[in-house]
Amino acid sequence: MRVCIVGRGKVGHALSRALADASVEHVLLAAQKPPEPFPVAQLYVLAVPDARIREVAAELSERVERGCCVVHCAGARDVSELAPLSARGVHVGVLHPLVSFASARGGTSLGDSTFTTFGDVRATAAARRLCKLLGARCVRLDAAPGPAYHAAAALVANGTAALTHAGVRILCELGFSRRAAERALASLLTSVAVNVREVGVPAALTGPVVRGDVATIERHLAALGALDRGLRRTYAALQPVIVDSALEAGLPTHVARRIRRATAPDTHER
Repeated sequence: MRVCIVGRGKVGHALSRALADASVEHVLLAAQKPPEPFPVAQLYVLAVPDARIREVAAELSERVERGCCVVHCAGARDVSELAPLSARGVHVGVLHPLVSFASARGGTSLGDSTFTTFGDVRATAAARRLCKLLGARCVRLDAAPGPAYHAAAALVANGTAALTHAGVRILCELGFSRRAAERALASLLTSVAVNVREVGVPAALTGPVVRGDVATIERHLAALGALDRGLRRTYAALQPVIVDSALEAGLPTHVARRIRRATAPDTHER
């Protein structure tokens, strides 16, 4: 299988490194000024900003061969972005990696990750073959999952990063260096990810809420209030989400009510 990745950003570089590690023949191109002659491939992956997909698809429609496959990597867009290509007899689809890409320099592994694909039969078959070569899982859907799917990914990835930022601030207030705090919480997050993978949710939930330990939660609020009231508000604001999960894990409803009262805005803002 020969793959051509169009787009030299974070996603494009990560895919290129993963394909190189898997000894898959591929080429990585910038979206601007495509070379002549244009590379021939069985699968073209458009790893470009969402707003540029249709523009790049129109440019490629004049260069790729009829019958090849083209997918884009935008989870919030559907196959209509590739209409200029499908009109020319190209098989089109979407291949979205459920992976966080924070840097083009590396650090993100695609092995054991999950991709979502949808589109026509030939395009999704090529996408699934690519995932298999990368050692990744691939979930094929019959249609675009829509904004809710993308929201789930954004909620987990960006919510986790933002909450970790708050955690780093707390540890730095207590004497950690910033780097030591980041490394410590990264290890904690890794253990959470392993738990989610091994036992699922809400079984992966740990800590005072699922134990029904209201006294500890109140001590948390008091300690954070002494450090920074904004951090205290962040902690309290997250508790309803944790309580909902803990209820599913078996937390008694009367204990859940006590936790909600202890963390309600009119309580912790006094």
